[in-house]
Amino acid sequence: MRVCNLASGSSGNCTYIESENAKILIDNGKSLQYVCTALTELGVDPCQIDAILITHEHSDHIKGIEKFSRVYNTPIYAHVNINEILKNQIHTDESLFNFFDNQFEIKDLVITPFALPHDSKFCVGYRVSEQDAVISVCTDLGHFSENTFEIIKSSALVYLEANYDPEMLMAYPNYPPFLKRRINGPNGHLSNINCAKAIEKLVHAGTRMVVLSHISEHSNTTNLAVGTIANYLESKNIIPNVNIRLDIAHHEQRGTIFRINPTKK
Repeated sequence: MRVCNLASGSSGNCTYIESENAKILIDNGKSLQYVCTALTELGVDPCQIDAILITHEHSDHIKGIEKFSRVYNTPIYAHVNINEILKNQIHTDESLFNFFDNQFEIKDLVITPFALPHDSKFCVGYRVSEQDAVISVCTDLGHFSENTFEIIKSSALVYLEANYDPEMLMAYPNYPPFLKRRINGPNGHLSNINCAKAIEKLVHAGTRMVVLSHISEHSNTTNLAVGTIANYLESKNIIPNVNIRLDIAHHEQRGTIFRINPTKK
């Protein structure tokens, strides 16, 4: 598989995944021009996208889908629990909608959705596999549950939320108290330190690459996220760039291109 995050954060989210036969996007919260430019840089014609998978209905994950699907006639996949919401928010040909409640396939990709604790109508992460090559996208979650761990623990690569630093969040003057409680709550977002604890478990289960994702523009910085997580991991004798590769998903630019090759043929 070839995997690349195109954008991550409150201004829009989009991740590209391709296998030998399939090309998909997870979420599309960016403009048509932005996503098409990013795909072109990867050597991908936007009309080749086989599907857009939606994690949940918040605008930073879906606001670019309507125009993209209209222009390129791209199928849209989402959980059945948000079918009515999406049909009201994304005005495109209804025949393009595909609603799931369990594992499904897109060509040679096996997609395993899993529920995440987030204050949306319903939110999922995705475990995506091509034979024994596995990656997972796990953002917008208030806490890292044992169920989430069990589903994604075999992933070679995980896009995992490191949304906020608690001190920065509480000090940020433009967030009202209820919003701070929401972000910091069990159904909000994942803090740097809780991300670090999740990575600790994943490393012991065999994960070797984590991309820190959905980093807040107001209550976090990339340096703070990386520093907090690296310090915690080192305290547990897990050495970044030795036992685990840490990377960053950026707000407004394409991230690192990863290649995860199946070993079974």
